[in-house]
Amino acid sequence: MKKTFLLGSFLLIINFAFAQGIAFEPTIEAAFQKAKASGKNVFVECYSPHCPICMSLEPTLKNAEVGKFYNQNFVSFKLNVEDAKQVAFLNKKNIFLPGFPLFFYFDKDQNLIHNTDPTNTPKDFIKHAQTALDPNQQTGGFWKKFQAGDRDINTMVGLAYYLRITQDTLKNKQVADALYAAYPKDQLGDKFSWAIMKKCIMDLDNGFSQFWLNNLAIGGKYEAAEGHAGQEGNALGRLLQLEIFSPKAINYSLGKVNQLKRYMELLGAGQYVTANTWQIECPALLREKGQDVAFNFLKGLINAQTQPQLLVYYVTFYNNTFPDGKFAAEVRRWLSSARPQLKTEQEIANLNYESARLYQKSGDLANAKKEIAAAKISISAAKAKVTDPNFKKVVASIETSINKLAGELK
Repeated sequence: MKKTFLLGSFLLIINFAFAQGIAFEPTIEAAFQKAKASGKNVFVECYSPHCPICMSLEPTLKNAEVGKFYNQNFVSFKLNVEDAKQVAFLNKKNIFLPGFPLFFYFDKDQNLIHNTDPTNTPKDFIKHAQTALDPNQQTGGFWKKFQAGDRDINTMVGLAYYLRITQDTLKNKQVADALYAAYPKDQLGDKFSWAIMKKCIMDLDNGFSQFWLNNLAIGGKYEAAEGHAGQEGNALGRLLQLEIFSPKAINYSLGKVNQLKRYMELLGAGQYVTANTWQIECPALLREKGQDVAFNFLKGLINAQTQPQLLVYYVTFYNNTFPDGKFAAEVRRWLSSARPQLKTEQEIANLNYESARLYQKSGDLANAKKEIAAAKISISAAKAKVTDPNFKKVVASIETSINKLAGELK
C-alpha cells in the first residue's frame, strides 16, 4: 500500500510539473475548436523531432512562466513537420515552411496573424507572444503599414518573411524590392543580409539574390559558422528550381533561359543544366530561332535517349509545343522505338493516344482514328487490371484525353 501511494504521488508531481509549461491540444482541430469557444488566438509550434534546435526548445516550452502566459492567452498545438496529416493543415492554408523551428500565431478563425523564428529563452518566448497579441506589431498587419509608406527595414523584413510564408508572390516581390532599395549597400555582405535572402526573398532577380549568387563563398562562411557547411547554395537553389519549373517559365525568352542556366553554373549544378532547362529552352528557340533550330535541339536530346517512357514524353512535348507536323515522320520513329519496350496497357494506351495526335498534327485523320481505336482497347484493359487508387486516377485521366480526341476526329 505504501509503495502504491508513493508511486501515485510521484505521478501527480510529474503531471503537475508538466502542467506548468504550455498545454498543447492533441489535434489542430481541437485547438481551433477550443479557440472558438474561448475567443483566444492559437499558438502553433512547428518542429521536427529530428531537429536538435527544435528539441532544445523543450525545456523553455515547459517553463512555468512561459506556460502561464501562453495558457492564459492562447490555445496551443505542436505541429510535427514530419507528420503528413498535421502538415495537411498548412497545405490547406497555403502556408510554406522555409525552415523550423518556427512559431505561428493564428486568430480563432485560422488566419495567420504573426510568425517568428523563436529565440530560446523564457523571456523571449513571452516577448514573441506579446508581440503576436499586439495588432501594431503582428507581421500579418505590416502590409497596411507598407501601403501607408512605412519603409523601416525591420518592418519590411517581417512583412517579406510573412508574405513568403503565405506564398503571396506579387506582394513579396514588391516588398523585397523596396527592402533591397532601402538596405545599406555597404552592408550587403553581412549576416543579416544573408538571412534576408534565405528567409524573405522569392525572386532571383531581386538585388539580394543577385548579390549572393555572385558572393556565395561569403554565405558559405556564415553557414559553416552555424554548423551547416556546404549548404550555402540551398536557398538560392530552391528559388532557381521554383523559377525554372514555374508555369510562366514556358514563355521565358532565350535570354532569360540562358540567365537561369548561368545561375545553375554559379550554384555548382552545371552538369544538370540541360536536364532541368530543356523544356523551357526549346519553346524559346521555337519562338526566336524557328522550327528547324528548335527541332534540332530536341533531336539532340533524343539521340542519347533509349528509355521508352521518356521517348513517349518527348513526343508529347512535340505535340504540345510545335505548331504543325513538319517533323512528324521523324518523331514517329521515336514512338516506333518505344512501342516494343512498353509493358503495361496504360503505357501502350498513352503511346497510341500520342501517335493519334501526331497523325492529326500531320493531317492523316484516317490513321489518327485507328490509333485512337487501339488506345480505347488498351485503356479498357488497363481499367480492368488497375487497383491502386492513384493509378486509377492516371488511367482515368488518359481515358478522358482519349475520348476528347476521339470526339475531335469524328
